[in-house]
Amino acid sequence: MKKTFFLVITAAILNSVMPLANAAPQSIEDRVERLERMANNPVLIQLSRRLAEQQRQIQSLYDEVDRLNYQLKQTQDKLAKQYKEADERLSVLETSRTSTAETQEGSSSSVLVPEGTSGGTQSKAVSAQPSSAATGVTTHAATAKEKRAYEAAFALMKKSDYQGASKAFSAFKATYPHSDLASNSAYWEGEAEAVLGNDKAALKAFVDVYETYPTSLKAPAAMLRAADMYDDLGDKKKAKTLYEKLIQDYPKKNVAEKARKRLSAMGVK
Repeated sequence: MKKTFFLVITAAILNSVMPLANAAPQSIEDRVERLERMANNPVLIQLSRRLAEQQRQIQSLYDEVDRLNYQLKQTQDKLAKQYKEADERLSVLETSRTSTAETQEGSSSSVLVPEGTSGGTQSKAVSAQPSSAATGVTTHAATAKEKRAYEAAFALMKKSDYQGASKAFSAFKATYPHSDLASNSAYWEGEAEAVLGNDKAALKAFVDVYETYPTSLKAPAAMLRAADMYDDLGDKKKAKTLYEKLIQDYPKKNVAEKARKRLSAMGVK
């Protein structure tokens, strides 16, 4: 009995081992065939396509993030430059409040306008800029009420409340369009909007200065800043034309030299 039981166990073990012993290693052809079967599996094909599509989407997102980061840096650099320029202009105004008004070349007539570089309310008689176009709006010396309103708007500018300053200067010009401080108000409205990054609004305000008040001492500076806004908005042709007009109309002004530098930076000789 024991002998029979031992033979049965031995036979069972041999039967389980023999398939392993007889299993030959897979050939290269077998492996290739197996891989081909896997490759032709519709489920695997679908998963592979989904994976590839997800990889493309992820790469697209990376590209979009890089583009947005670049645009953000450009915007930050532009705003930093505008803040710096505004601070420099305000510093010049603070140091020039007591200076005499600049005499404009080639004129025999005289009008009352605010001091050329002053944010204050003092008005002096200066030579008017000749123009082949209309002389623009006729202005009168600012009244005490107008001076207070202008100073209040300018105080906001000095506090870096550019949005409030822009609204105040705009309201001043709308209320007192014939004041000799109206052109200054339009100019500083443009500067405030430029600092805020509102280039189109800034352009409108600057153009208003030299078109509505062509004899104003702010007209040359406004023309320069309008050209800057065209440049920032990507209209290089209009910017170039305005820079060149500025040089032609005001060849001896400091703004003419700035216009030449701008043109040089644009590659125009």
